[in-house]
Amino acid sequence: MHSETTAEEKSPVNLRIRTTLKNKAKSLGVNLSQTLERSLEDEISRREQLEWLEANRQAIEAYNRRINERGPALAAYRSF
Repeated sequence: MHSETTAEEKSPVNLRIRTTLKNKAKSLGVNLSQTLERSLEDEISRREQLEWLEANRQAIEAYNRRINERGPALAAYRSF
């Protein structure tokens, strides 16, 4: 999902950040656009994971209850 590997169209965005933060990034050669894209990708992924967990919470809990009550599937065939 990283932007370096895709040729997606880019659009301009106006942002306001602290001047000291911008100046420090510039002095260190940080590419603000790439850094923002990576950070947004990470945050989007984190939120999508949380949404998935919430949407599937009941099924996960039911599965865990079943495992606790009956053990894992095919447990009788384990040799360890």
